[in-house]
Amino acid sequence: MQAPLGRVVGVLPDVTGVDKIFSYLVPDSISEQVVIGSIVRVPLGSRRVRGWVVEEQESPVEVALREIHSFVSLAATPELVELARFGAWRYSGRLRAFLVAASPGHNVRELRRRRVVDDTVTPDAVTPDALTPDALTPGVGSVVGDAVELSLKGSGDVLRLPPGTPRLDIARAAIASFHCRVADGSIVVLVPEHADVERLVGLLRHRGEDVAIYPEEWERAREGASVIVGTRSAVFAPVERLGGVLVLDAHDEAYTNERTPTWQAPVLARHRARIAAVECLLVSATPSLDLIGDVPVHRVAEEIERPGWPRIEILDRRGDDPRSGLFAPSLTEIVRGARRAEPGRPVVAVLNRIGRARLLACGTCGSLVVCERCGAALRERDRTAGGESPSGSPALICPRCDLARPRICSECHSTRLKSLRVGVSRVAEELAALIGEPAAEVTSATVDVPRTGLLVGTEAVLHRVRSASLVIWLDFDQELGANRLRGAEQALALLGRSGRLVGPRSAGIAGYPRRVVVQTRFPEHLVLQAALAGDPGILSAAEAETRSELRLPPFSALALLSGEEADEVASSIRSAGNVEVGEKRAAGYLIRASDEATLADELAALEVASLQLRVEVDPVGV
Repeated sequence: MQAPLGRVVGVLPDVTGVDKIFSYLVPDSISEQVVIGSIVRVPLGSRRVRGWVVEEQESPVEVALREIHSFVSLAATPELVELARFGAWRYSGRLRAFLVAASPGHNVRELRRRRVVDDTVTPDAVTPDALTPDALTPGVGSVVGDAVELSLKGSGDVLRLPPGTPRLDIARAAIASFHCRVADGSIVVLVPEHADVERLVGLLRHRGEDVAIYPEEWERAREGASVIVGTRSAVFAPVERLGGVLVLDAHDEAYTNERTPTWQAPVLARHRARIAAVECLLVSATPSLDLIGDVPVHRVAEEIERPGWPRIEILDRRGDDPRSGLFAPSLTEIVRGARRAEPGRPVVAVLNRIGRARLLACGTCGSLVVCERCGAALRERDRTAGGESPSGSPALICPRCDLARPRICSECHSTRLKSLRVGVSRVAEELAALIGEPAAEVTSATVDVPRTGLLVGTEAVLHRVRSASLVIWLDFDQELGANRLRGAEQALALLGRSGRLVGPRSAGIAGYPRRVVVQTRFPEHLVLQAALAGDPGILSAAEAETRSELRLPPFSALALLSGEEADEVASSIRSAGNVEVGEKRAAGYLIRASDEATLADELAALEVASLQLRVEVDPVGV
């Protein structure tokens, strides 16, 4: 019998569509460099490809194995390989997708000696605006520190703090608590957006913290930076010794990876903390039921939480004249008052409908203006996009088939059309005329956002400005009536986000406090009552009761199947009987299991990751 061949490892090739682990011999010359998680180059068929070392294997005695050709780069740690395996199982995806997230953008053959980096922050990096509202707040820091410490000592990992709480205070308190538990550990901090990363890193460095940005400063993170800050991919930051994980605004949908596999960073953050046997803290002003699960939520006292929410003003439009349009009669004076009180801060108006008009009707015969080709509702083309018909009037455009035609009714040929549902472009024009000053439309594509004046946009505008004297929701009923499982939670989160711009109830100047104005015909809705009371628990309790009765998450687990092989997979799942399969809808098949493990095991047994199938576990948009 042949003697053992030597050290053998399992390698996952970095090849699209290949999800099989192959065995290779490790040459003695690179044995020290080839560790779990590192990237190597191996022969695969007639070519050489990159791959990750994912496991140690026993040396076979009767199989001739090929050798690893060369060491390529450091990448994931053994802890991250385990996390990647969990992610692939939990979200029915390929292991390769998770290992890519933990790998550097360039080859790192060795770690250089820990270097001293000049983290001096220039005046341009941390401006006075950057220090507000995220600056350390007198009287708040100690409250936040106590809340963080109690949460880490408690049985749950969710901490509910009001939206007016400075995130710098939260981060510094959590970092200090984590370092008390693991003195030499690296703290991973997740924030929803890249702009949040830049601001928080600048503020932390300004106060002397050793901070690395992930993934841009991958090497610094791997070398042992004290704090690593990044967006959702930072959950895969490769640190040698993890000290703790902090997720700020843990409810934010930006933490969901939109591409397959559709993993969620807070879920992976929790599991990574379990693997490393350290603490994980999920902080949110409006924690969702998916975050809460069956663990207790830690919160500050009511007399502290409620003042941290913004001042909410409800404009009940049930008794308004329908001819008054989108603007309540009292709104004009509210806007003018805000502009007079704080002319240096913008007034933000939000309407989640883009374009000039989303629904048109004939002013003469009342018919809806639809496309003659496909039947979709026609929209007004934006004047700034060159939307002029040959006659010189703004053209109508079909959003489905791109048919353009003059602005005329196809039934009675009248040119008098009225907008039943206007978009932000039209609202910006009307608000400018109403107030008597220019209004700028702000979208996710806007490059230079004005620092003051009237700003009108979809909810993207809430992410493009730092502060405001007034935030107006022009049609909040659109959010309250959203036909989505998590629609109410998402609506409350939007109010919380608005509150971050205007600040807590005490913000503003004497005689004119900053506020969030909500136009609605549902003033008694639980979302609004929770915001008025500064207590998200009002909504959470009602939502939990309803979802429990209907067996909806977190009291069950959902996944959405779509793609070429969705019909076949749905049929197989239905035959097995362990998971419920709904009727086919436009988005695909919605399947439901009693819990996440049952759902993941069922999909893993069918090897759905290798099929022409999109699997969206815990779908956000249903």
